[in-house]
Amino acid sequence: MVNDIAPEDRRAEVISSYYIACFLGNAVPVIGVGIVSTLYDPLIASISFACTIAVFSIAALWFGVRRRPRKM
Repeated sequence: MVNDIAPEDRRAEVISSYYIACFLGNAVPVIGVGIVSTLYDPLIASISFACTIAVFSIAALWFGVRRRPRKM
């Protein structure tokens, strides 16, 4: 979808940015959990990861509700 709406001369940049964002979205949490597991305990790493995801989910819901179009 993104590739279809991007201008033809910028499609490579757009798709590269998309792949970088996807890679970081997958890699950063795994690396973070691995570091916390090494330093502390796997249970603490799992709980901190779950809490972080919960906070991000609540923030996304909050921003989604704030930006929702108002009915007239």
